[in-house]
Amino acid sequence: MEHHFVGIPELTGVPRVAVVIDVMRAFTVAAWAFSRGVERIVLAETESEALALKESHPGWLALKDGAPAAGFDAVNSPGLLRSRDFAGRTLVQKTTAGTVGALAVANAPLVLCASFVVAGPTARFLQARGDSGPVTFVVTGEGGRADEDLACAEYIGRSVAGGDVEADPYLQRARNSGAAADLAGGRRSGYHPDDVDLCLEIDRFSFAMVARQEESLTVLRPVAVP
Repeated sequence: MEHHFVGIPELTGVPRVAVVIDVMRAFTVAAWAFSRGVERIVLAETESEALALKESHPGWLALKDGAPAAGFDAVNSPGLLRSRDFAGRTLVQKTTAGTVGALAVANAPLVLCASFVVAGPTARFLQARGDSGPVTFVVTGEGGRADEDLACAEYIGRSVAGGDVEADPYLQRARNSGAAADLAGGRRSGYHPDDVDLCLEIDRFSFAMVARQEESLTVLRPVAVP
């Protein structure tokens, strides 16, 4: 299977299959939210849109990255999210990289959002399609240069190709990344000390995350993968 690795600014046209990567932290957080009972995640373009969606849909919750802010119910931190109970809820998510990347390819026939915690299921989901068409991996961090995202994308890509792929070298690259250093040093808002470790738990969850258009919204849902 052919793979392309691009940053958001490098996207041209509509890919046939897109896998959007944000390890630290949007799509690690999304996976944790599903594990805590969220039914679906609506991806918002702006914070004001996220708040408007929440206001117009009673019971919906809103999440953003950065520091806590009025109107938002959660921040983009797996460590701060893992003990929450979101059973049956809809969560609106807006971040500076992950959700931007997903919305940039929202019209693709197949869009998956991924991080290390769902890397294996994402690869198996792609394998199960039995299709050798090109996969575009969207590396969302640092304009496509974030090594934690690129490492995850390459790991998934090689896993799709088949055979045993050792995860440790890819995880080590992510642990040595600038994003990990910023998180470990407390230089990002809305941070929990366990965030880096939680972002580097390989295959913590047994589902892939598929984004589809539902009416006028881009909606992320978990899909169980054997």
